[in-house]
Amino acid sequence: MLKEPVLERRLTEAEASAVCSVLVTRLGGSYSRLLGIKLAGMESDETFKWFVAAILLGSPVRAGSALAAFRQLESRGLLEPRSLASADETLLAELLLDAGVTGYTRRIAATVRRAVESLVVDYEADINRLHFFAEDEDDLIRRLRQLGRTVPLRAVNLFLREMRGVWEKAQPGLSRAAIDAACCLGVIDDDSRGEAAEVVRAMWHRTGHGGRTYADFEVALVRLGENYCGMRRCILCPMGKLCVSRTADLEARI
Repeated sequence: MLKEPVLERRLTEAEASAVCSVLVTRLGGSYSRLLGIKLAGMESDETFKWFVAAILLGSPVRAGSALAAFRQLESRGLLEPRSLASADETLLAELLLDAGVTGYTRRIAATVRRAVESLVVDYEADINRLHFFAEDEDDLIRRLRQLGRTVPLRAVNLFLREMRGVWEKAQPGLSRAAIDAACCLGVIDDDSRGEAAEVVRAMWHRTGHGGRTYADFEVALVRLGENYCGMRRCILCPMGKLCVSRTADLEARI
């Protein structure tokens, strides 16, 4: 279980700026940026591409295979709602297999196609219409999960994480992995865990980031939490020198 440090002080502005800059540089930014998907313009076709990518990334496969699968669909001209909805599931499964998705291949192919088919039928192939008709954040999540009745919650959360600031109703809570990472880095402490999302976002926005977005920072926090903090891989952690949890452990041993 993750050991949570008890902090005696907040990070200085210089330390906060270093955490933001180093984290995104070493852990990478948002997946949509990596895939060249431009979400800021709120164009339906770009948002749709990210939705498909989020389903793949939210599946029980390696991120590298999920990204390769997305590029396979892109190269075949299948990142358009009606084209993807009408695609044969066997063909989709073969494309995923070629991309290195070797587990749950047919189930993932079915999830993607059925979700997109539902989007075409229920929202005229326009994912922005889904957001328009959603009453609030909870209804938005419900509508996304009901697409094909198969979209996993992990995929929905991943999708909405990078839609924050683009869709008004996309306001997902900070994941446990991100909170754990923020705690290890000294961004929050035990007293501020309940307001973690506000504290983390405020720290990001008061420092400069050279074109990076809050989504880049949040995704990097999740990666750190999932791949290092939660697994106690402190020795291999790329943020070791900025980790207050590791510093506290070393001081306790001394």
